Amino acid sequence: MPYHHILPKRFDGRPTLPNSNSVGESLIEGSKKRPLKPFNSKNQSHRNIVVLVQRFFLTSFSLASLVVSLWAFSRIHQLSKWEQRSFNTLSILLTAIASLGLGSLLGHLGSMLRWPLLARTMYQMQDVDSILGMSPPAGSMRLIKRHIREWRISRTTFIVTAYLVANLFGRLSVAVFGLAYNMTDETGIRYPILATDWTSALWTGKIFPGGDGDTNTETGDSGSQFKLGDDISPYLESDLQVRNATLKVGKNTVEYSYDLKDFNGGYTTPSNRTVHSTVNCSLIQVGDGQYWRWGNGNRTGPFSWGEEGSLEVVSEILRFSNQTDTVQFAMTDWVSFLDFLGGSGVYPQIYIVCEEVAWECWPTLTETVGGNESQHVPPHERIFHPTELYRLLTVGSGDYEDFTEGNGGHYVYMNVFGRTLNRPSADDGAIALCSHLFGNSPRDEVARKSYALWVSGLVARLPILAIIHANNDLPKYARGPHPNQTTGTAYLHTNLEVNWARVVLIAVGITGGQILAILAVLGYCRGVYTRDDSHLATAEILKTVINRFDDGKLMTGEELATSLDDVLKEPVRYGTREGPDGGPPEVDLASGLDTKFPSFPKKRRLRRNIDLRVPES
Repeated sequence: MPYHHILPKRFDGRPTLPNSNSVGESLIEGSKKRPLKPFNSKNQSHRNIVVLVQRFFLTSFSLASLVVSLWAFSRIHQLSKWEQRSFNTLSILLTAIASLGLGSLLGHLGSMLRWPLLARTMYQMQDVDSILGMSPPAGSMRLIKRHIREWRISRTTFIVTAYLVANLFGRLSVAVFGLAYNMTDETGIRYPILATDWTSALWTGKIFPGGDGDTNTETGDSGSQFKLGDDISPYLESDLQVRNATLKVGKNTVEYSYDLKDFNGGYTTPSNRTVHSTVNCSLIQVGDGQYWRWGNGNRTGPFSWGEEGSLEVVSEILRFSNQTDTVQFAMTDWVSFLDFLGGSGVYPQIYIVCEEVAWECWPTLTETVGGNESQHVPPHERIFHPTELYRLLTVGSGDYEDFTEGNGGHYVYMNVFGRTLNRPSADDGAIALCSHLFGNSPRDEVARKSYALWVSGLVARLPILAIIHANNDLPKYARGPHPNQTTGTAYLHTNLEVNWARVVLIAVGITGGQILAILAVLGYCRGVYTRDDSHLATAEILKTVINRFDDGKLMTGEELATSLDDVLKEPVRYGTREGPDGGPPEVDLASGLDTKFPSFPKKRRLRRNIDLRVPES
């Protein structure tokens, strides 16, 4: 259909407004047809309880969520910027919701308090207006100020004042949570974990003839004083003990264990590497051109050592010691042997030699992962050579004198112990070894075994002392991706510090305060018909007094209350009057009302028929 045919039909006539008489007739007819809803005196009380429970759980849920947020963020030891922003957002949001829930709950309690206050005594319309508007703090304050200004302080004034204080403190109580937690900034210096650079010292790896050594090691405990030939077994543990190292004295061997240390600031931490030094020494009796071996109480031999060019290491050692002028009575030598025929070769034996006694020691230096002695470090990952650190007293001996002889590629290195007797050293007590230990009595056998263990400890602790000293003094490198960054870096850590005692106290206080306020108001409102806080419901209550005055639609509330007081000539109160036809009582705001609010059957249904006749014109 074309538009020019549609438009004229839409705008042909002008709409007419219904007159007021027709509206009134329609409302009257509607009132005749619509029955009143069933009346139950407990309906409003039930609705009040539902509203209070809903708002109570809203506040409690917000507080519980805030506590959970505090717990979750306090477990993060270092909050990032976004984590800090997230916590700030959550804390503000949850406290705002809790404050809104508390304000809503207290506002509803204030709306319930209006009706028992209005039913308690007679009021002027100005007081009625203030009581009906007491739910927000401003309305309560207005009533209190008027009563104080007019010197009309009464029980109502105190009740409204108590409600105002509870309302204000309740709304602001959530802010007390700010006293229970705090963002703290922790500043300091983060030190890298430093490890010893063992490659910076030549002696930690393979030692070559003429290479530099390091014998300026930490000193061990000096030996106890004992007589020659005595059993020194009771003194072994104390004499051989080395600080920061673990000592194990076995039946024939002595073992030292030392955990390599890393460094973190001014503290040391164990690294994942343990060094074990194990030595087993046996006794050799030396004579003119001959020697005997002692073991398990038996002596074997004699064996010749006087011929030059002997293939036995012990023969070369004894021959060289006999030819030098350094071996003196009651002086001991630390001797090692190298063979360079056909390539580099180092014999692991270490010999402690004096005039009539020699000790042949078989040392082994092993490395394990952590404290697990069964998990050995692979050979290509070892830090130290398994035997060469035991020659530190003979190669590059510092204050000591070296004696070197080349014989067809054989090299013998020797260091005299006697030069170190004026100060503590790793070889303390070695001078006492040159004694007569070759008797056949049981006492002599015990002495030989105890001396063998003592010499084993003397040899075993030498590399351990050197490693302990070097672990502290050698250059360091940083573990991790930046090995050259050996100095500390400043840091700033932000974390959440929570005082849980205050959190629990505040949460319990707010929750308990809500429960007490609800119980107090419900108890005070008991036996009174409370109305909801709807403006229409309030207007229905005020209809009786408002209809006594006309032309007040443009007045302020205060002007209207003053005019109503002039018209009514008497105060009013909230109460009940008998209902029509024996029905339920009606509530109203007027004078001369009953203050009893009886209960009614729950399922009583009443219909109200209104027969209004319109006069004929």
